[in-house]
Amino acid sequence: MHRPGLRFAIPIAVLAAATCGMPERGIAAGFPDRDITFIIPNQVGGGFDAYVRAIAPVMEKYLPNKVNIVPLNVPAGGGAKGVNQLYRARPDGYTIGILNIPGLFILQARGGGYDLNKFTWLAGLGRDPYALAVPWNSPIKSVADLQALSARRPVKFTTTGPDGTAYGVTMIATELLGIKLQLITGYKGSSEYVAAAVRGDGDAVITNLPILARFEAGQSLHLLASFTTDGTRPDVPNATALGLPQLADISVERMVAAPPNLPADIKKILVEALDKAVNDPAVTALSEKSGMGLALQSPDEVAADVHAQANFFDKWRKYLVPN
Repeated sequence: MHRPGLRFAIPIAVLAAATCGMPERGIAAGFPDRDITFIIPNQVGGGFDAYVRAIAPVMEKYLPNKVNIVPLNVPAGGGAKGVNQLYRARPDGYTIGILNIPGLFILQARGGGYDLNKFTWLAGLGRDPYALAVPWNSPIKSVADLQALSARRPVKFTTTGPDGTAYGVTMIATELLGIKLQLITGYKGSSEYVAAAVRGDGDAVITNLPILARFEAGQSLHLLASFTTDGTRPDVPNATALGLPQLADISVERMVAAPPNLPADIKKILVEALDKAVNDPAVTALSEKSGMGLALQSPDEVAADVHAQANFFDKWRKYLVPN
């Protein structure tokens, strides 16, 4: 009587015996063997774009195999499209991305379709404080002048749309400073809304300090305050001098992540390559020249920072997410 399946028993047993004792090949064996996509959920020319394009070509030489790391800008939906593309990518190491924290908490709360707690964190690339500036020839010379103007009419601030980090930061900062505001929106990124402030579309602008410092050096904008606790000029009050230490909690952090459930051995390869790239002399020189302020954080430090930023977001949620 024919018994289906018996003819397969011997070959399978032989195969099992033959493979028993062979060295186990890790999931990362041969990784990478094709190009890696580095998603930037922002437009070309912004700060996040600059960080990736500085690091990606240097990171390539620290991978086990020679492949390209290809920056891909996906700015649609205030960044939501790019973040979701990263979140839903195969967790095989061939898709990584740079994420804006805490801005993505706003998108997440508005139904962004991803969970920041589930990303595989690879590194942090630095934290930039924010600052407040006005056009170079503005009659406004101090925060007190802005507050006085606010008593007469809302102060106009150029910024992104509601999905952007700058939008939320501007709302929080002006609330702390006691400034009534009118938001002039519709700009796609920092390069656009800062340029709008320069040409006088608004009375003032709030964005990260390195960007404003460059515009001030070019005599296009004038700094009124920095949201830091130290290290600023005597003529530019910081959060401590303003009596508002909470302003120093407002910052933008650039985190590098992979999709959820990335295998540990692939994660190790990517983390090491990022570490070496950030510390490469070519990158450190570029960082110093451009004022990018690269400061590497480990995956564990990033996870702790994301948790802290989540708490900050929850505190100000009512100002950032409509009921």
